[in-house]
Amino acid sequence: MANNENLKKARGFDVNPQNINRKGAPKTKLLKDVLTAELQTESNGVDKLTAIINKLTTMAVKGDLNAIKEVLDRYAGKSVQQTDITSMGDKIETNIILLGNGTEI
Repeated sequence: MANNENLKKARGFDVNPQNINRKGAPKTKLLKDVLTAELQTESNGVDKLTAIINKLTTMAVKGDLNAIKEVLDRYAGKSVQQTDITSMGDKIETNIILLGNGTEI
């Protein structure tokens, strides 16, 4: 049961509160930009990205299965797995609807 004192203190929903940041979060550098800048810096005459790639391929050549998987996934691409969960192998007919502006849906 609601307490009468709490009901007196309750406020309705404010449709236009003043403390909302209407411009959104402040614009900052994205993680990718920061990582790109960091990986382009040199250490011992070699940029860090090249050093990481060298280390990964060295580990793969030595037989590290996780390193092998990473190298092959990045080099040859991940293998595509097809899954058919709707048609039991039968062909599914699709109807393409064109909108007035030529857009397909």
